[in-house]
Amino acid sequence: MKASVAAAALALALPAAAQAPARNAQVDGILLAISASSIEARVRKLVSFHTRHTLSRTDSDSVGIGAARRWIKAELDQCSRAAGGRLRVELDSFTQPPARRVPQPVEIVNIVATLTGTQPQAANRIYVVSGHYDSVPTDVMDAQSAAPGANDDASGVAAVMEMACAMAFQHYDATLVFMAVAGEEQGLLGSAHWAEEAKKKGLNIAGMISNDIIGSPTGADGQRHDGEVRLFANGLPALINSKSPELEQIARSGGEDDTPTHELGRYLKDTAERYVAGMSVRLIARPDRFLRGSDHLSFLERGYAAVRVVEPAEDYRHQHKNVTVVNGVQQGDLVQYVDFD
Repeated sequence: MKASVAAAALALALPAAAQAPARNAQVDGILLAISASSIEARVRKLVSFHTRHTLSRTDSDSVGIGAARRWIKAELDQCSRAAGGRLRVELDSFTQPPARRVPQPVEIVNIVATLTGTQPQAANRIYVVSGHYDSVPTDVMDAQSAAPGANDDASGVAAVMEMACAMAFQHYDATLVFMAVAGEEQGLLGSAHWAEEAKKKGLNIAGMISNDIIGSPTGADGQRHDGEVRLFANGLPALINSKSPELEQIARSGGEDDTPTHELGRYLKDTAERYVAGMSVRLIARPDRFLRGSDHLSFLERGYAAVRVVEPAEDYRHQHKNVTVVNGVQQGDLVQYVDFD
């Protein structure tokens, strides 16, 4: 009794920031609904399309990016029906003209699932979470060779689909958008189109999270980093040339850590480590890895807060590589190198 009274007195004496925040039962329920076996099934299905190259065929039901996007949409449609139709699933399609990695005009299709917010004052505030469903072998222009893309980025797409399907049963104040985008490997084309249209429409995107290469805790040296992810969150360098008066003021005052992107990163780290036992989020104050990028950059460059989640230690033998054996070592982004848990 004395101990409990003392603990209560101590809690009252501590400032609010020092007390552990109360857990949100809704968040706990969503986490319980996330299934590693479901994620595995989706990764394996995406791998089965042989290649999901942006320039690959679209007239087959079993091979190429066209088959992959129809399957993704069908899966999300099914999840929407199970949740009473609350998840609005649409195709965001446009024709990409010839560009550096696009030799001829090509249709690029993003699959977008929207869960509209239920609070009138907050429904116009939007949070976007994405993964890219296109894949590439060694040659970024090779649309024929096998490009299973199990980790890069079937892992991210499967996670986004799992989130959408689990979260569709709940209600939220703000609006959530779950996206599987194409054209990432050809230059962030799908995400750039969607972000540009959002900017033109004046959409209030409060945060964007790209899940790109999130499927393995094992580095090239064989060492495992269980329960760890890297979170790249740095909003200033990519936005120096933006038209945002807010960011110009931050740049002049030297408050780089005060950008909305940095704030988003800190919040995600705190929340993930609080709700997921054993989770460690390595917050890195850079836009992305050196000379690398993902779809969050499309949002950063248009003034939105955006971050990228990636596994702790990448093995480049299993990224952007033809499926082959070199000096006795297996190359290729194969499903056996993904840890679904």
